[in-house]
Amino acid sequence: MPPFNSLELIKKVDTWPYYQHDPDEYRVFVGNYYYFIIEGCKAPLGYTHASFIEAMNWPPDWRIDHEKRLLVLSGTSNFNERTKVMQATLRQGYKDGKVQCLLKGGREPIPVISSAGEHMLDMDLCGVDIFGIVTFGVHLTAYVRTEEGLKYWVPRRAMTKTPYPGMLDNTVATNLASGQKPLEKLAQRALEEASIPEAYTQRHAKACGTVSYQMSRTNDGKPGCQHHVQYVYEMELAPEIIPTPFNSEVEGFRLMSLEEVAEALIRGEFNFRAMTWIAHFIRHGIVNAENETGLAEVCARLHRKHDIFMV
Repeated sequence: MPPFNSLELIKKVDTWPYYQHDPDEYRVFVGNYYYFIIEGCKAPLGYTHASFIEAMNWPPDWRIDHEKRLLVLSGTSNFNERTKVMQATLRQGYKDGKVQCLLKGGREPIPVISSAGEHMLDMDLCGVDIFGIVTFGVHLTAYVRTEEGLKYWVPRRAMTKTPYPGMLDNTVATNLASGQKPLEKLAQRALEEASIPEAYTQRHAKACGTVSYQMSRTNDGKPGCQHHVQYVYEMELAPEIIPTPFNSEVEGFRLMSLEEVAEALIRGEFNFRAMTWIAHFIRHGIVNAENETGLAEVCARLHRKHDIFMV
């Protein structure tokens, strides 16, 4: 494999600072964010950048405390009321040009979960990096065994796909909506994105734990917050199972060697999926303590604990 610095790649993705490293520097950084909370909840649900607070025309259900930097959803008492207000807020934001993602009918709702594990409301996908909530996804690395060693099926995202058009990706990757189970959703998306039969994925996909990290920008490159938790799977494909695009989200699949994947990661051809690949390399002993001096920090930052707290 070519010279490969896992820690440097991780630092480009896991960009939200750590309070423990430098509390004073963290306070300065988070001073540009407001805490998204629901009236009556003790802990915040996410971080919203001040630029979005200032740009939005907030409906009456929202209360903003500039001194304490609080964005408070108030006047709601149950799940349905909160979801309705959030939907109306995002639609107004899109109408005003402040939310850059079209709210399509029938889009799968993303759950907003409190620190106590309570499902507080559902939110359209376009709001998750604006309000800085924790989101969950499921990701698959599919490979085949060849005489030259393992090779990986790597898709290129369609140029019409937002975000990250035309970039390389994991074999299958998708968000988890409210009520969805990881393996069930993975099998569904493997069929839709790669034409892999659902029964094959259900039978052969192997769970490999999670990867988690936190980014300090939105998908369109603006200041924001993204907490990601990936349920990670691997699957060996039989020679006759060849991933091919089934819908319009993938331009095509290419069988790539380990060296080719590593070189593409170094060139920045993948989006934040670099985290998933590094975790795969560690599981298979490709990245280890002998060739990665920062392995302890690499492993820690692949499994970031999403504590949302006020300072």
